[in-house]
Amino acid sequence: MTENPIFFIFMSMLTMCFAWGIRGQIIGGEKGAMLPGAMIGILCVWYTGSELLMEHVFLFAGAGALGYFYGGMEPYAEIMGRILHHDSPHYNPPMGYLALAFKGSIWGGLGAAFLGISFGAMSGVVYKWYDFVIFFAQVPLVQELGYRLFNTPYDPDNGIRPKICFSVNSREEWGRNVVIVAELLILMIVRGDILGILMWIFGMLTGSVGWLIGIWLYDKEVHPLKNGKRMFGKLDELEVIDGWKMMEYIQGIAQGLGISVAFVLGWPMAKEKLAAAEAAGELWHPIPQNVDTVLSWVFCALIILTLLLFIIPYRKNGNKITRAFGEVDMNLVEVLERPCYMVMPFALVMLGSDLMANIICCFVMYYVVAQYVALDRYCDYKNIGWIRLVLALIGVAILIGQILWGYTLWQAWILYCVIYPHFEALYSFRPKRVAENWRACKGKGLGAFCASFGMSATTYPSYMVLMVVLMIFGAKFL
Repeated sequence: MTENPIFFIFMSMLTMCFAWGIRGQIIGGEKGAMLPGAMIGILCVWYTGSELLMEHVFLFAGAGALGYFYGGMEPYAEIMGRILHHDSPHYNPPMGYLALAFKGSIWGGLGAAFLGISFGAMSGVVYKWYDFVIFFAQVPLVQELGYRLFNTPYDPDNGIRPKICFSVNSREEWGRNVVIVAELLILMIVRGDILGILMWIFGMLTGSVGWLIGIWLYDKEVHPLKNGKRMFGKLDELEVIDGWKMMEYIQGIAQGLGISVAFVLGWPMAKEKLAAAEAAGELWHPIPQNVDTVLSWVFCALIILTLLLFIIPYRKNGNKITRAFGEVDMNLVEVLERPCYMVMPFALVMLGSDLMANIICCFVMYYVVAQYVALDRYCDYKNIGWIRLVLALIGVAILIGQILWGYTLWQAWILYCVIYPHFEALYSFRPKRVAENWRACKGKGLGAFCASFGMSATTYPSYMVLMVVLMIFGAKFL
């Protein structure tokens, strides 16, 4: 089934539907976006049918994961409100649709472009080693300049906002990524990377269109239609249809379509570039192995240390550290954390570091979801302390395995397709909630009991169907 474009496109749409839905349900933001990036990277490598690329699949999955990380730093909730909140004084659908199309194009374009570039990079004949060293080393500075140029001054209390500002009360950061898009385009054009350019174009277009269709359907789902009826009838009245999740699914389907079509069109040219690497049986890796090993574990340690930045705000009063830091600005924490993912670790992946890519796609992919559910998602659990301890111990065990053996593609696939959605299941169907709903619905029938879980009653089963399909695909083809 490799190099079968129809099946590849279909599976890419299905995979991104699942992964983007998980992103919006469990983590969100830049860390949540790593999941769809990694999964579509795996699908692209599978499509090539290349044994050499499959041996190094985490390089491309890692590039996809970290590439999608970039777009996730831009907030968009208030923009959605301009479309969904009909009674708000800031209701402005044209502005809302324009802003989401713009931000969606940046997010989808960057993720797709970085993934496309990774195939050119691994050939060893498209890019030079210093392209990536220079590019990633200057990312923090250039992003800060882009932010200053496009998203400041910002003082909403005094009515001062940038010339181009889509939000009213939310600080925007899209300028950080606009400059990265410009730099990537220049780099791809100079190096003649046709696949990367195609991936950017299709990723940008479908990232934009996916947002537009998704938010339009979401708006129609949450508000009565012109005839006074609801889009999904009785299901809407019971409030078990999740319009937000429907929007996320549509975005994933659109981006899966765009990336797969672009890859099908560009792969023949990229394949020619990779011919020499295929003949030699070795991908590009300009870094000395011992240097690669040391740097990979150093950056892994930095990623782990960023957890401390997030632990401080969650500590109870009376802790010396908490009192010393006072109120911690979580936006500042995220800004300080970002380079630990999107700069030098990403450079190592683009320079052919299998070790760094394996760490990103396995240990770090567990780390980011466990970090979120332990510090935020499960905070109202009675035994949250024990839950955090268990998650931490599992993380330690995974890290030890990473150090001693590393992980296979199949193990990563199980993490993505099974472990991720069940973190949500443990939250939505926790025993206390199940017991309370059962008592409240006693004598009302099974339908009422299922409906008592609200949108989880339809969201979780949809995840399970997609999970089963993807696990069957993985068992048969990966």
